[in-house]
Amino acid sequence: MRIREADSTADLQETALIQREVWNVEDIEIVGHLQLKAAMHAGGSVLVAEMEDGAIAGFSYALPAYVAGDVFWHSDMLAVRPAFRGGQVGQKLKWAQRDHALRCGIKRITWTFDPMQAGNAHLNIELLGATACEYLYDFYGVTTSSLHHGLPTDRLLANWDLLAPAVQARADGPSLPPFEAEQDVAIPSKWNDLVAAGPAQAIAEQKRVAVALVAAFARGLSIQRFDKSSSSYLLGRPEHP
Repeated sequence: MRIREADSTADLQETALIQREVWNVEDIEIVGHLQLKAAMHAGGSVLVAEMEDGAIAGFSYALPAYVAGDVFWHSDMLAVRPAFRGGQVGQKLKWAQRDHALRCGIKRITWTFDPMQAGNAHLNIELLGATACEYLYDFYGVTTSSLHHGLPTDRLLANWDLLAPAVQARADGPSLPPFEAEQDVAIPSKWNDLVAAGPAQAIAEQKRVAVALVAAFARGLSIQRFDKSSSSYLLGRPEHP
């Protein structure tokens, strides 16, 4: 497998098929190749994971962002086809995205993720070294994706400081220094199973996590690590306030 920049209309059209496969959304919620092409031309990034036989296993998409004088990328999508999961394709796409950003002079990438999905939290926080200190209520509204279960699309905003020591440590190897959390917030280890068992309990859990995280963020804490064994966010003071 190799990670490369999308360099053809066919590459960009393939991402639409992947979006449909991964999120099972209606076409109105798919980002088409015209928008992706425009974002790339304006300074964004679309990377594809290509297998030896030419199959596209997944992709990442980041658009150029500008907030309060700060220029960065917002990574709007990362998707891996079900047949290619378990091979760290998503993780490799993110590290390649970091390399691409640094080559372009970009030093920070943000993205949103579902705070209730332990697998995403493990990847984003523990493996990549992103942090989070902003909770976004029902960010996308109710979508057509079966993965969202018709629930409010609450999201955490991940902040990836590409040159931070914690990020560089993860890029260099799997060994991480110990971390003493000021607070931890547990989430269900199998969120999709909980939702399938009944929406009432799922909604109650979503609200519980939201209240705990928002209160912690108001105290100046941020998510620094994720403990997979207990399925818990570990919060502490930012390294660079």
